[in-house]
Amino acid sequence: MAGWYCGYYARPMNADCDFAESDKSAGQSGDMPSAPQSAPFFQQADWLSFGATTLLALVVYLFTLSPNVGLDNSGVWSTAAAYGGVSSPPGYPLWTLWAWVFTKLLPFSNIAWRVAVSSAVAGALACGLIALMVSRGGTAILDQMPDIQRLKPKEEKWLRAICGYVAGMVFGLNGAFWPQVVMVAVWPLSILLLCLVLCLLMRWNFQPELKRYLYGAALVYGLLLTNSQIEFAFAPAIPFLVMTGNPKTGRDMFLVAGFLFLAGLGGICLGHFPSLRGGGGQFFYILLGVITCLMGIGLVIKTRQAFSEWKAILICSGLFLLGLAVYFYPPIASMTNPPVNWGYPRTVEGFFHMVTRGQYERMNPTVGVGLFLGQARLYFIMAGKEFGWPYLVPCLIPFCFLHRMAAAERRWMLGLLPVYVCLAFLMLVVMNPGVDRQSQELYAVYFSASHIMLALWMGYGLIILGAWLARPVKQPQTTHFPV
Repeated sequence: MAGWYCGYYARPMNADCDFAESDKSAGQSGDMPSAPQSAPFFQQADWLSFGATTLLALVVYLFTLSPNVGLDNSGVWSTAAAYGGVSSPPGYPLWTLWAWVFTKLLPFSNIAWRVAVSSAVAGALACGLIALMVSRGGTAILDQMPDIQRLKPKEEKWLRAICGYVAGMVFGLNGAFWPQVVMVAVWPLSILLLCLVLCLLMRWNFQPELKRYLYGAALVYGLLLTNSQIEFAFAPAIPFLVMTGNPKTGRDMFLVAGFLFLAGLGGICLGHFPSLRGGGGQFFYILLGVITCLMGIGLVIKTRQAFSEWKAILICSGLFLLGLAVYFYPPIASMTNPPVNWGYPRTVEGFFHMVTRGQYERMNPTVGVGLFLGQARLYFIMAGKEFGWPYLVPCLIPFCFLHRMAAAERRWMLGLLPVYVCLAFLMLVVMNPGVDRQSQELYAVYFSASHIMLALWMGYGLIILGAWLARPVKQPQTTHFPV
């Protein structure tokens, strides 16, 4: 791979590049060398894909936007956004502030329409981030697999930009996500924050020395949990994704998670956390805790040290708690007696009742292998129906080329697997949906979070497929016989 450094941002590659020797040593270590400090990580084609996808998705959403108050909790949410009040549990403080801004920025039409515009903007930005990650990931993949890449630089840029656009729009127009972004809903903002967490971790994955992106991901994840507590299902996958960027940081994160697991287990034994006592909840909690502890111990043995990255873990924890601090908004808003003041969180009892969703039924996870298999079948049916069966085929292509990718790209691809497992199957266990059609329609929206990974894999697969199909056809050799 001599000359990779010169050819990473501009081809053709020059074997006489000054960075050839450093690239050779980086290639031997199995890690992708850091990009030059003067070169931006996201290139022009990546931002083109982001901008085009965001703009076109927003246009589609605005043309199909709900003109007034719809079903579900749209009336309550619209009123809470208009007055900056306390919405239904768990309060949705971040979404309330986000939607309130749009009620003030847009001086026309009714409040419900203005709040629906906030959903459309959040959804369009989420589609744009997916396109950005696909386009940028395609650069790394193609540069590390020169045996299948035969495109000119300009053609490659268009390929990446178009594949990113396709991935973003396929996700944005799937049957589970599209209905949410054209009405008053809190889910589009949750998806936007989840995409932002993944984008920051991707940025950090390729340059682990720039820890500010890891810190940013910790802050955004804290904000995400103030808007969607179901995204707690994403938490077990974070150490795996962090480990792909820096095994030592991932090791310390596993160790901290293991200590929290033991503390929680002690609380269960003392009678706390009733939703985790007995049944499937306790079983899956212990299973995840054992896996976390084993991963931490294994990485300690492999690296022969522990907590060498304690400063990074401490900063991540502080920023995560800072993101969760948005939950202090509902008690303050409750003191103003807004029209929607759910649970009166100005009191300690009302605050914890709101945050813990006390008015709803407690968690009742899936119990039994047979039931879980039936629910897994339901998930695949929903994924094929909502995401689209034809789009699932390209998702398999990147895994067929894993052995030809560089270490950094391979780790990123594999790091998305635990994220997908958590957002699809762990969420399936937590919600424990029925296997009937009504449950399928009710829970389909929550599984759209796992479609983000499907869209990323599909986009990477289309880029690889496009580069492979562009290979020049070898002309058959002809033999001339003397006459």
